[in-house]
Amino acid sequence: MKPLSLSLILLLGACTAAAPRSPEQRQQDSVAAACRQDVERTMRYRDRGQLMRTDEADSRLGTAGFSGTTTGSMSTERLSAQFEQDRLTGDCVRRGTDAPAPAPRGGGARGS
Repeated sequence: MKPLSLSLILLLGACTAAAPRSPEQRQQDSVAAACRQDVERTMRYRDRGQLMRTDEADSRLGTAGFSGTTTGSMSTERLSAQFEQDRLTGDCVRRGTDAPAPAPRGGGARGS
């Protein structure tokens, strides 16, 4: 009897529909999607030179020969780019806009 009641509970749990999302949640989702799309476009535009060099090296040397790692693993450059993309997307979502913040200008010293 216990297996039958357990399977009935699981079946009922699987049939329940997800709660409808509130308008605020839907708006947050749309802002997050717009931020991801804009940050991806910005990163592709900004890193296009590095991507071209990496592709050229991969075609000449092969991916494993160039990076010294096994196929399928992430290189340090790709991992740092993914981290920066995630950070920019998070910043954009926290601001609640669908445009990434302008890149910080070089040099932290004050000019006189």
